[in-house]
Amino acid sequence: MKSFFSVIIPTLNEENYLPKLLNDLSRQTDKDFEVMVVDGNSKDKTKEVIGAFKRKLNIRFYQMKLVNVATQRNFGADKSDGKYLIFIDADTRIRSSFIKKSAAFINKHKGLVFIPYLLPEKEDAEYKPLFDIGNLLVEFSQNLSKKFSLGGSMIFEKNFFKMIKGFDSKLFMSEDHELIQRIFRWGVTPKFMKDNKITVSLRRWKKEGNLKIMYKYFITTAYRLLGGEVKNKIIEYKMGGSEYKKIKKLETKKTDFINYKKILNQIKKTLQSLVSEV
Repeated sequence: MKSFFSVIIPTLNEENYLPKLLNDLSRQTDKDFEVMVVDGNSKDKTKEVIGAFKRKLNIRFYQMKLVNVATQRNFGADKSDGKYLIFIDADTRIRSSFIKKSAAFINKHKGLVFIPYLLPEKEDAEYKPLFDIGNLLVEFSQNLSKKFSLGGSMIFEKNFFKMIKGFDSKLFMSEDHELIQRIFRWGVTPKFMKDNKITVSLRRWKKEGNLKIMYKYFITTAYRLLGGEVKNKIIEYKMGGSEYKKIKKLETKKTDFINYKKILNQIKKTLQSLVSEV
């Protein structure tokens, strides 16, 4: 019997983070789902950690030589049996009621695309206001010409996902935003699940620092607003859990303020370049 949900998790060296998410999935009050872990040829023990959950979850593991999160998600969708696809990143966390609430929301509101709201981890609760603003802005963007998503965490009706041919694997990044932009051209607007949230790791912020990350997000957002989709490498953006083995509690680095003027000048130059291309 097919599951209602297929939970698709792309991974790359996630031996430290993936077990936490799988543990969350094993504690779900609603068990009508399968788990698909699609790995990008990890060099750590990502594959081995799956073994501890085979008795707790209906889980399958696939490994690909190509490291591309969009391709991994699309591959998982092709191999899935669920009616709805839940795309979720390996470094995120969910509550035990997430699957149950998702099913209830879908059955009540109907639709083809659903987006849960995002929250920071408890240890980074001071960043919640920033997330609240981000959630609101992304929802509001659905009324504008340029649409945005809340990252790779989203739910799709499988047949619709296949019909629109999934994530664009040719993009360097922001493939999640492009997909939301594309569904609008099919006359579909995502429904936001405000009472069903996903907890997001701020490991990238912790490693690189607030200003540097904000600069990167600003550049990619400006590029989409003024230019187009991010097909080329416009910033340095590494993937994989191995990048975050040694990170400390989130705090603003002194070097952030030292480099503030330099970062501001980089933003100005990028904007000038984008405007000249439009």
